[in-house]
Amino acid sequence: MVFVIAILTAALFVLAFEKPLKKHPTPFCLIAAGLSLVVVIVRCLGITFGGFFGTYVFPLIGNASLGAAFFVLVMYANTFKNGSEAIKLLMPLRGELSILASILTLGHIVAYGITYLPKLFTAPSKLKPVILVAVIFSLIMVAVLLPLFVTSFPKIRRKMKALKWKKLQRFAYAFYALIYLHVILFNVSGALRGSERQVLNLAVYSVVFLWYLVSRLSKAYAMKHKEFDLNRVRYVSLVLVLFLSFGLYGMLKNGVSLEEEQTAKKVTEVAMTDAQVQKEEAPAEEVQTEAVTDGCYQATTFGYEGNITIEIVVKDGAVSSVYFTNYEDDEEYKAFSDGLLEEIIKDPLGEVDAVSGATFSTKAVIEAYDKALKQAGINR
Repeated sequence: MVFVIAILTAALFVLAFEKPLKKHPTPFCLIAAGLSLVVVIVRCLGITFGGFFGTYVFPLIGNASLGAAFFVLVMYANTFKNGSEAIKLLMPLRGELSILASILTLGHIVAYGITYLPKLFTAPSKLKPVILVAVIFSLIMVAVLLPLFVTSFPKIRRKMKALKWKKLQRFAYAFYALIYLHVILFNVSGALRGSERQVLNLAVYSVVFLWYLVSRLSKAYAMKHKEFDLNRVRYVSLVLVLFLSFGLYGMLKNGVSLEEEQTAKKVTEVAMTDAQVQKEEAPAEEVQTEAVTDGCYQATTFGYEGNITIEIVVKDGAVSSVYFTNYEDDEEYKAFSDGLLEEIIKDPLGEVDAVSGATFSTKAVIEAYDKALKQAGINR
């Protein structure tokens, strides 16, 4: 959903600021640089935003969705039929849009690089394989992006030979492919584990990038075959790509839902069996209670990307303190987990719920805490 909003925002931006962007690009570049700096600062300080702003607004720059959307406009600029209004609007702005997209994307890469690069070089084994590959891909993306970014500036471009500049710009196709692979790697794990948001991300990005591939190849063919009906092929291919991408969305969503239903059914059956056995073994007149034992108890569960370990201290039969002893999950969600832990500390036996936007991480915190309570003989 955020990526769709980003594409609409980018399109409206071009329609509203077409002439100012072409004549005076510097102020727009400075604004993009300022937004990227904000993303880095927010990430370094561990600040998180909730509500509508945190779900739909900040991710436009925080997750580089707006940068990706500008790249999409640059990508598609040359897929339209020559002489069309779309090509007249976008082709003259490709350089300026590329620069804005690069600035916003680099801000995102720097912000997340602060978290992942130290792990890559000091403790790569702590990164999940899919995340490890994604981080390596990110480094390759930077290596490809920087020359494209620098040579997008008119002053630099004018100093280069036209043929050499054109050959260099062909690496943009590799960069577009890396964006798509990067998105797949960072979303596939959550999608397979039931995150509807990430399943939808995969579907939307697949529509955009697969249709671009078909459109670009069709345009290249149309340039050599004048009788080729480019528009018809583009629209027919869009229907096919939509069908394919959202068919994948349905398969992932339904597959995960079925798996969760089967797992829940098995858990319920096991629980009912255990309860029946206990009922048969225990005398009717006796009520069995589990003794609460003072001490320290630890439990670990897997969050979104790594293990989360919670330790509780039980004193005089009650929970006296709760804290993390290990947190290997994505640092992006640490603030949500910290907030949930504070709620638990205020009321150790109260009901708490997973936090929207960090469901896997906060659910893991709750599960680890409940396991530790169970070890101590405490039920809530």
